Amino acid sequence: MTNILTGLNLLKIDYKNIFILFLLCFSFTQEIPNEFYDFKEKQILMNCGLFWDQNSTFGPIRFSHITTYSDSLIARARFGSTILNNGTALYAFGHFTFKKQFHGYLYPRIVDNPDFFPRFSGEPRLIHRFGFSSGETDLSGISYENGWMILQFGRGRQSWGAGEDIQLSLSHNSNAYDYGMLDLDFNNLRVRYFHGFLETDTLSVNRYIVGRGIEWNNERNILIGLSEIIIYSGANRPLDISYMNPIATHLEIELNERQNQLGTASGNGVWQLSLDMILKKKLKLSINYMFDEFVLDKIQLMSGKSHGDAYSIQITQILSNNKNYLNFIYCSLISVGTNTFQHQKGNNNFVQKNVPLGYFRGNDIRESKIGIKGILFDKLIGNFEFGILERGENNFIEKPYEGYHNYLGGFFPSGNVKKSIVSQLKFQWWWKKNISFFFDLQSDDVANLSEKLVFFIGLDAYFGINKIL
Repeated sequence: MTNILTGLNLLKIDYKNIFILFLLCFSFTQEIPNEFYDFKEKQILMNCGLFWDQNSTFGPIRFSHITTYSDSLIARARFGSTILNNGTALYAFGHFTFKKQFHGYLYPRIVDNPDFFPRFSGEPRLIHRFGFSSGETDLSGISYENGWMILQFGRGRQSWGAGEDIQLSLSHNSNAYDYGMLDLDFNNLRVRYFHGFLETDTLSVNRYIVGRGIEWNNERNILIGLSEIIIYSGANRPLDISYMNPIATHLEIELNERQNQLGTASGNGVWQLSLDMILKKKLKLSINYMFDEFVLDKIQLMSGKSHGDAYSIQITQILSNNKNYLNFIYCSLISVGTNTFQHQKGNNNFVQKNVPLGYFRGNDIRESKIGIKGILFDKLIGNFEFGILERGENNFIEKPYEGYHNYLGGFFPSGNVKKSIVSQLKFQWWWKKNISFFFDLQSDDVANLSEKLVFFIGLDAYFGINKIL
């Protein structure tokens, strides 16, 4: 691996790995499927503070493209299968680039058991075809990108925040949704806006999502981001033009009744401040603080109403960084308030097809964990983590579309708190570039392994095509 002094942001490049640097020097375009080696590798490199000028609170991680052939059509594809001990999936991936700036992409999957494949939200069918019961497009769309702008429309997900896997309101682990996005990059300053459609329920309630954010990166060791995410909904409600203004705020729109469904119960907004910084050589700090309800009114304070907030903190320390081996340890603390991400109208909760849009454990939780992660010889990626989870009785994982009952202060986590020791051990080894084996053992309660143990072992293989036309 590339040997990098992160505190000084200096590079000592081994010729064997100069290609990695070459790729990362190019601008990012479409999202990388989470299962691909490219995603896993870049996630580790970015979390170690490497290539800081490419660091961003606006995720998920995206592909880099070499655009030497300005007048050519560059196409690449893969057709593969993932075989688990309890399920099988077939997938395809296609991407094209035309004249450097026009892109298209597609990543569909069909599975025989939807419950065992992450981020899969396709509807299972009673009739099986060749043993498969469900199919879904996870990523797809078209985009235009030049040196400072991305204009994209398609299907995928957003992941906003600092650090690795500690995002609060939007995460790359959520189910996919359709959206349009505008991203403007002015060197140190970057802004992003997206507007999307989540779903329609059986009562014809349409649900939408909007995000606006701004960040500043000194391209050396500090990244600061500020963002607003809104969920709005209503029976047969069309796309709201008032939320299409990239330079507007949810509160101003709602309090001045400029939306197409009046009142203060038609939308739910959260605001997040993120900080990512290198403290000293090989040590990185990531912080996200988000508030859903911020009580300022004296009458509300006297009545016992409390704030609704969440925060996540992660400290990463690189242990070894050389041409063959990169590993680091990390510790993190994540706290999500009792009613955070819920609304008085449950249709405005931060969920998509029964799964949280942000942190996967939902709300009314506090989790602390430590772990170690690394890459060996560009072939093996491993991760072990161990922690303590406290989950309150108002956690909305089992009732994702239920509104909150009150916002009164009290103990946190609330009610009858379930405290457990959680752990995960996973490895993936690439025998060849297109063939890998993986192992994943995880438990939400180490003291009760017989009921809380989840075990995956499997194989992923694909056939790849790369063409310049």
